[in-house]
Amino acid sequence: MAEAELFKLLVEFGLTEYEAKTLSTLFKLQEAEAPEVSRLAQVPKTRVYDVLDKLIEKKLVIEVNGRPKKYMVVDLENALDQLVQSKKQELTGLEERTHTIKFQLQGFSGIEESDSEKVMKVKDKNDFIKILAQEIEKAKKEVLAFTKLDHNNSLFKQKLKNAAKKNVTVRLISHGLPESCAVAKELQQNGVKTRNFKHGMTAFVIDNKKVILSLSDLEKVKPEYHFTIWPNNPHLANAFQHYFDKCWQQTK
Repeated sequence: MAEAELFKLLVEFGLTEYEAKTLSTLFKLQEAEAPEVSRLAQVPKTRVYDVLDKLIEKKLVIEVNGRPKKYMVVDLENALDQLVQSKKQELTGLEERTHTIKFQLQGFSGIEESDSEKVMKVKDKNDFIKILAQEIEKAKKEVLAFTKLDHNNSLFKQKLKNAAKKNVTVRLISHGLPESCAVAKELQQNGVKTRNFKHGMTAFVIDNKKVILSLSDLEKVKPEYHFTIWPNNPHLANAFQHYFDKCWQQTK
């Protein structure tokens, strides 16, 4: 079974039994509160928070602040790639098995997505980028983006390029500085359409229904960053799309 193989692989990578159980459970749930993780992973309540903190330190889990606090796993591919890199010299054989596990566990995309709005907080803006990258990966038809390009967001760039390779229409309006031109050129060479316009926001529309909006200025250092996700709001998506098309036309 794929789940049993995943657990065995995580242990061989050096995770403890409780860490492997917790991570395997979060791959299925995607996002959950600690008591739910404890119950389904069969990790004692007295240990689950410590285990989750260890997985956060290893950059495999993201803490989403709120009431109640929740925990979100990074996407399966990135989590396994991080573990491979840390053990690559001594675990070259495991790297090959990882690719097999990735294929077997694509079904771990999990529980059907809720239509309800999510307002989320993270302490590190890179955690927002990781969550955003996961949402872009789910796109089937189209991604529209108001954002700023820079050289540091390699994960973000890769997900945009991957989407374009899957014949997803990707259009991006950047309000970046001149040095972002090289990034825009790189994206364009990989099928992403980009233009420059001073819009001053970070917002994404996916498949004409999902809207992701940063409520914080990501260009400033803050103790925490707020953003919201509307998983199924075609009316709001349509409003953003009209504004996007207007900005797109003005860049001609």
